[in-house]
Amino acid sequence: MSPRRSFEQRMNQLRVTLLTMSELVEREMTIAMDALERKDVELAQEVFGLDEQVNKLRYDNERTALLLISTQQPMARDARFILASLFMNVILERMGDKAKSVAKAIPHILQRPNLTISPELHDMADMGLQMLHDAMRAYADEDVDLALQVAARDDEVDQLYGETFFSVLARLAKTKKPDKVEAIYELMRIARDLERFADYATDLAERVDFLVTGQLAEVNVDEWEEVRASAEQEREARR
Repeated sequence: MSPRRSFEQRMNQLRVTLLTMSELVEREMTIAMDALERKDVELAQEVFGLDEQVNKLRYDNERTALLLISTQQPMARDARFILASLFMNVILERMGDKAKSVAKAIPHILQRPNLTISPELHDMADMGLQMLHDAMRAYADEDVDLALQVAARDDEVDQLYGETFFSVLARLAKTKKPDKVEAIYELMRIARDLERFADYATDLAERVDFLVTGQLAEVNVDEWEEVRASAEQEREARR
């Protein structure tokens, strides 16, 4: 097998493993939220097994990427692909940690089995999961426009988080029972986990932009089009 063919195979392995990680993370959060709604500790345990798989794939991907860098000395777009994949690799592992954090909260919530789960939490989870799915589709297709759409949705999640935070805070103010206080506090912590989950999806979108355009910066939806246009003008000028 030629060196270039071997290189391309390992690059594809990096891509496939990253997409597999994202699917596992989606399953983690979906199961965690289902377990939360059912207040099912046994179901929540499935999240921990999935998270172990995500962690293993993270280190497999890092070894592949480091091997490519050390033996092939990739340049330009190939180097950006490897670096973007490494960044995204860590982000996905952290997203899995957020799903695991939701699962860990369930035993505490069970102290008050009749506690109502705020519907906004499910809305936040659904939005975050769709953002993750679309960010990874943008990665697979190298679609910057789709990545931009993902970043734009983060404000909606932030707004939901604000609404949920104050709603849960109001519930806390109405109770003095320690076990109920702890259970309600866990809902607030879950809301924070879900908000961070969506933030990480935006981080994935930023790495897609870096992969395609070479620009590495925090995504500001209002300014992103200007950055992209400037980069395109620079490329045209060099031709």
